[in-house]
Amino acid sequence: MESDKVVKISPSSLNLYLDCPRCFWLQMNKGIKRPKTPTSSLPNGIDLTLKVYFDHWRGKGGMPPLLKDNLPGRLLADRALISKFRSRTFQIFDNEVKAYFGGILDDALELSDGSIVPLDNKTRGFPPIEPHSSHIIQMSSYTWLLKESGFKTQNLAYLIYWFFNHKNFDLEKPLHFNVSVEELNTNPEFIQKTFRQAVLSLKEPTPPANLKCQFCPYRQGVTD
Repeated sequence: MESDKVVKISPSSLNLYLDCPRCFWLQMNKGIKRPKTPTSSLPNGIDLTLKVYFDHWRGKGGMPPLLKDNLPGRLLADRALISKFRSRTFQIFDNEVKAYFGGILDDALELSDGSIVPLDNKTRGFPPIEPHSSHIIQMSSYTWLLKESGFKTQNLAYLIYWFFNHKNFDLEKPLHFNVSVEELNTNPEFIQKTFRQAVLSLKEPTPPANLKCQFCPYRQGVTD
């Protein structure tokens, strides 16, 4: 890594580091990313629609009807703050490793004690089973960002799953979403520790191929 290069890490790149240090190193230092497959634009469209939906009820000072009995507190009322959380400017600079860490929240809740906790929407084609480990890293990252940015928060976060029930649905409203809310215990201390390890790893030689990584076998032609 170039000594004067400014390092910026996100929750997704931190997940990449945890999945495969070599893939992370190659992406951050060489710009060599994992190959991508074509993806649908539908999830992004739904995500934007949900943000409009949440902002509508935020303006009314209430909780969306589908969620009012499933979430504590209220939607964070400060629109300017929500806009910041949803932008790439929501980041911190860690003086210990001289690197940035930032993420983009979907939304946030304000609890009765004034704490702000992150909320994230997940769209699925089927009912959820349990949170993926990457989701726990993502939400723990948001908790750490909030704490380091000076906000009162708790080691809590909420995932909202929006999904279809293919076995039992109203034929008059076939695209009606079902909703499931998952409360997560977050671990911001783990994120801080892992973030610093990830940054320091970029100054080291290329990590060896990861036998558990499905992409490493395709990188044998890449020179260090």
